[in-house]
Amino acid sequence: MPDAIHWLALRRRLACLLLAALGAGGTWLHADESVLPIFDAHLHYTGIDAAALSPIEIIGILDRNGVTRAVVSGLPNRAVERLHAAAPARIIPFLNVYRGPDPKVNWMHDAELPARVRDMLDAGGLYRGIGELHIFAKDAESAVLMALADLAAERGLLLQVHGDVEVIDALFARQPGLTVLWAHLGTKPHPDALAPALAQHPNLYVDTSVRDGRFVDARGRLKPLWRDFFIAHADRVLVGVDTYWTKRWQGFDAVAAEIRAWLAQLPPEVAEQLASGNANRLFGDAEPADRAHGLGWLPSS
Repeated sequence: MPDAIHWLALRRRLACLLLAALGAGGTWLHADESVLPIFDAHLHYTGIDAAALSPIEIIGILDRNGVTRAVVSGLPNRAVERLHAAAPARIIPFLNVYRGPDPKVNWMHDAELPARVRDMLDAGGLYRGIGELHIFAKDAESAVLMALADLAAERGLLLQVHGDVEVIDALFARQPGLTVLWAHLGTKPHPDALAPALAQHPNLYVDTSVRDGRFVDARGRLKPLWRDFFIAHADRVLVGVDTYWTKRWQGFDAVAAEIRAWLAQLPPEVAEQLASGNANRLFGDAEPADRAHGLGWLPSS
């Protein structure tokens, strides 16, 4: 059995290296079945990104990396809306609430923001969540944040939060039935900090974006501490690249290969849950017509 597991991991690693090396063009060839589809739970697409990469080019990046669905937010929101229009069952739009010169720092003090968000949700109708919200312990009791929690709970939307555990605790104290996607494994990305929060809050999920390097040693081997954490919390972890600037989109292939490399070292059923199963459960399965595009396929050179 260990030899079989090692061989499966090797096949996945070879497949992901091939995936990262191939270009975006060409005809489509059926991929090795061991290449897992990925549902990316943390992407951004901004006006700056859109000036460099069209929606069609973004879809091409997702295609060649086996990313079948993705949660996407960005400023202005119309950039995300255009990307969603290009692949409506594939792109899961989250509403970005920021505006002003220093939005990540000041949004939680803007008393008019909740009404604005309500109006934007009423006008759009396509958003599945709100975020990414950058907020830390000193502002955990923000009235603006609590109003967004109420609005998300009322409308069945997820909140994507980049913040401290105190913020997570405050949100669930306000709205126990809320679903929260905690970005980057929180601000203390260690199993000892994450496990108690996940145990306390059953509607809390975490994404691994920008933390991939922490999971492996110098030889690329998954650290036992993280392997045990992922197995123990296999139903609560989602993966993501986090395209926080345009160069991240341009280097997407390498990051996706890094994610696939550590996923390949988990038991197959755990890897599948992290790669796409948990996100599909949160957001519902894709429509059949959309599912047929880019699922388990590799581009030829």
